[in-house]
Amino acid sequence: MSFWTMLMIKPQDGNGEAAAQAHIKRRCVEEAAETIPGFLHGETMLSAEDPDLFCVMCTWVDEAAYKEWQNSPVRAKQSEDLADVITGEIKTLSFNSIHTVAPTRD
Repeated sequence: MSFWTMLMIKPQDGNGEAAAQAHIKRRCVEEAAETIPGFLHGETMLSAEDPDLFCVMCTWVDEAAYKEWQNSPVRAKQSEDLADVITGEIKTLSFNSIHTVAPTRD
């Protein structure tokens, strides 16, 4: 089964959408996909309840692939580039997938 990570970001300036757009413009998820063979899927989402909060959720083949990303110089450069934009409360959650359901299509 896969390994999921969820990065919850609440920018200090209170503008979650602007910070999320900066993250998108910087191509953070795309670079993870291009750099790490174990990257499977990624999404950037704005909270429906809190306009100051956005989330980056990614799926990896396993925890080792995620750790490879954490130690990647590409990720380090992204963090450096976005240091002025993405400040404030940042929380990372990790999950091991134990059950998956998808609809069947004919």
